[in-house]
Amino acid sequence: MKKVLSLVLALALVLGCMSIAGAEAPKTKLVVWSFTNELQGMIEKYYAPNHPEIEFEFQIYPTDGSAYETKVDNTLGVPDAAVSEEAPDIFTLEAAFVKHYVESDFTGNLKDIGFTDDELAVAFPVMAQIGQNSNGIQKGLSWQSTPGVLMYRASLAEKYLGVKSPEEMQEKVKDWDTFLETAEELKTASEGACKMVCGSGDIWNAYQYQRSQGWVVDGKLNIDDELLDFEELCKTLEQDDLTQKAGAWGETWFAGMRGEIETLAYFLPTWGLHYTLKPNCVAGWDAENPDSEENIKNATENGTYGDWRLTDGPVAYSWGGTWMGINAAKAAAADDVKKAAMHDLIKFFTLDDDFLTQYAADSGDFVGSAKAVETILANGGTPNPFLGGQDHYAIFAKAAALANGSLMSEYDSTINDLWDKFVTTPYTKGEVTNVDDAIAEFKNQVKSVITTIEVD
Repeated sequence: MKKVLSLVLALALVLGCMSIAGAEAPKTKLVVWSFTNELQGMIEKYYAPNHPEIEFEFQIYPTDGSAYETKVDNTLGVPDAAVSEEAPDIFTLEAAFVKHYVESDFTGNLKDIGFTDDELAVAFPVMAQIGQNSNGIQKGLSWQSTPGVLMYRASLAEKYLGVKSPEEMQEKVKDWDTFLETAEELKTASEGACKMVCGSGDIWNAYQYQRSQGWVVDGKLNIDDELLDFEELCKTLEQDDLTQKAGAWGETWFAGMRGEIETLAYFLPTWGLHYTLKPNCVAGWDAENPDSEENIKNATENGTYGDWRLTDGPVAYSWGGTWMGINAAKAAAADDVKKAAMHDLIKFFTLDDDFLTQYAADSGDFVGSAKAVETILANGGTPNPFLGGQDHYAIFAKAAALANGSLMSEYDSTINDLWDKFVTTPYTKGEVTNVDDAIAEFKNQVKSVITTIEVD
């Protein structure tokens, strides 16, 4: 009887062990929200296959009509909703509203999920600064860096300015005074046929980085002296007929890219090269087969493919970007396993040297880790046939290292629009002859729209 009982117990023990061994380990669930499917595609391609222990749930909400921001606010702004299963653990932030969220309590300190100073140190300062709140707490990291440069047509520069290299072109645009002199020289040499830029508004995204301080300093509206010089530059460009007198994203803007009219240069960031300039270099660009021999031949023979070059321009600047942030409420409630999963995912996409090097090779994007960029340049860089073989990584790397992200504030989008509407547009068009009068009206508008800052 004892032998039978022992046999039964042994069998039960074996079956129990087999049951435990055969049971699937519980997965850690991460809910990821974004406004495009870009991050989802990256996770599914590069991360999820090697992390079966993670269950991902993706939600995409468009930015149209502020739908994404409204969804984030309505979820993270309600305590019970913020920690619900449907709420994001990780969510993306774009340049237009990243500062708003990193300054809020909705986003958590990345150190709370395990990030260290040594890890954070490899990010480009400009992107790290934008992802920090006013107290220097790191709340967002980006897999991209979006430095901007001057992109110009080599054939026009040689024809009208005698310029034969990016180095020679840089001497023609090394500062804003020289930039204006070159615009005048171009007008004379081309008899007005070729314009320096499409419109004076084209230079804003670069010029704003000329400032020493941003729009808000110690809770007060700040108008940097550089902005007065900006207005005079814009006025001269417009009134001396040095531009196409057209705005960005319109038909005239794109016509210059295709070579249908002669526009020498564009101020654009990394994404502007790949997703704006290149696909608009010819009518009939084949977006489905961009690298096909037939498409490249058409773009070269009938467009401007291969005629573009990059140079630093008057100032290092940044334009755009996407940051990954964490839901502060869910991070605080998470156990160590989930915190580690959140940390590993964000670190992989924003700081991992091996991944970012591979991603750069696959996509051509300029990545957010200075260490990864050093690796890419050491391995031969990124010779680009669209740029006549020029290495776009080498040029962007200089701007990324110099641009000052601390200039950005959560109010930038609103204040920029008001400055353009009430100062730049009326002053450059001659509708207001005294810039001080325009600035006075601008201050009144800021005071009425933004009640949380002081306006003198």
